[in-house]
Amino acid sequence: MWIDLLQPVPVELTQPETPYPLGTLGNRMALHSEESGLPELKGVRIAFLSVGDDRGNPQNRGCRNAGNAFRRSLYPLYAGAWDLSLADVGHLPAGATPQDTGSALAGLCQDLIQRNIIPYVLGGTQDLAYWMYRAYDSLEQSVNIGVVDNRIALGADETVLHADGFLGPIITEQPYNLFNLSLIGLQAYFVAPDQWDLAERMHFETYRLGTLRGQVHEVEPAVRDADLVVFNNRAIRHADAPGHADPSPNGLTADEACALARYCGLSDKVSSMGYFEYNPTLDLASQNAHLAAQIAWYFIEGVHLRRGDYPFTPKSQYLRFTVLLDELEQELVFYKSPLSERWWMEVPMKQTQYIRHALVPCSASDYEFALRGEIPGRWWKAQRKGL
Repeated sequence: MWIDLLQPVPVELTQPETPYPLGTLGNRMALHSEESGLPELKGVRIAFLSVGDDRGNPQNRGCRNAGNAFRRSLYPLYAGAWDLSLADVGHLPAGATPQDTGSALAGLCQDLIQRNIIPYVLGGTQDLAYWMYRAYDSLEQSVNIGVVDNRIALGADETVLHADGFLGPIITEQPYNLFNLSLIGLQAYFVAPDQWDLAERMHFETYRLGTLRGQVHEVEPAVRDADLVVFNNRAIRHADAPGHADPSPNGLTADEACALARYCGLSDKVSSMGYFEYNPTLDLASQNAHLAAQIAWYFIEGVHLRRGDYPFTPKSQYLRFTVLLDELEQELVFYKSPLSERWWMEVPMKQTQYIRHALVPCSASDYEFALRGEIPGRWWKAQRKGL
C-alpha cells in the first residue's frame, strides 16, 4: 500500500540525453521510472527514496527538493566492486499534513526493513527521522539511534515534533522503544547546559566535534551499535556543505563525514539511514550535492564490506578476553571478532527485553582501559540502562 504512494524519478534523470556510462550507479541501479514503474525489490539490499516535505523547519525551506539534486550527483558515480543490488524507489511527496507524510514514510520504511532492505532516506527536514524510528514499532524490539548533528535536537517543548525537536517525542512518547542514543559531532556552544544534563542522566553517548579530530575511528563502535542513523547536513562545516540555511564555519570535514558513513555501512545492525536538511537552493555549484552523493557512496561501500559479525555470529567463534578488576570486584569480558578484528564487551542485562544489547560494541582502547583497572564509560552507561 505504501509503495503505491511513491512517484517515479523524473525522465531527465532516468533517460538522460547522454546515457550513463557502464558501471555508473545510474546505469547499474534499478530505477523507479515512468516507463517501467517500480523496480522488482527481490534481492535489493539498499533502496534510496526522497521525501518532499520541509515543513518541519521553516528556516530551511527548499530542502524538500533535495532528492533530484542528490540524484544528479549520485547517478554519474562509478560503482565499486560491489556484490549487492541497489534500487531507487522514487519520491514520496508531501501529504496534506506533516503527519500524513510521516505516517507514509514510517510504513515505507517498515515494509523495506521487513524485506531486509535498508531504506536510505533523502529529506526533507530532520523531523522525518522520528517517523523512521516509528517504523520499528511493529518489529517489537528496542532501538539504538545514532545522530550526526552539531546540536541536540530536543527543542523547548519535548512533546512538539519539529526538525530541532525530533528527539523529544522519541524519548517521551509511547511505545518506548529507544534503548540507546549516540550523539555525534556536537559543538558545545550550540548545546544548552540542561540538554547536556539530560543526556548524562539518560546515559546517552555524546561525542563532541573536537574528540573526533584525527580519530574518527573511536566513534565507530557507536554507529556499529545503531539500528537507525540520522545524518544532519549541518553537522558538516559550511566550507564543505554550504546547502543549509543555518551553516557553521566549524563542523565535520568532508572526509570525516565520508568515513562516518562508511562505518555506518559496515555495521551489521544498521537497518535504516536518513540524510536530512540538505537545501539545494543554497548549494553553489552543487558542491553539497556532490558531497551528499559521495557520503551515500561510502555507505554502500561499507554495506558491501559487512562481515556478518555479532549478532549474526555466535560468541563461541570469537576470541574471549577476561579482565578482573579486584578493587571493584568486577569481571569484564571482552570479545574480538576473528573476521573483522572488531571488539565487543559483555554487559549484564537484568531486563529481558534488552538482551539483544548484552554485547556492546567497543574499541581496543576500551580493553586497554580495563587492563589499567578502570571500567570503560560505554560499559557503565549500557549497564545502567539495562538495570
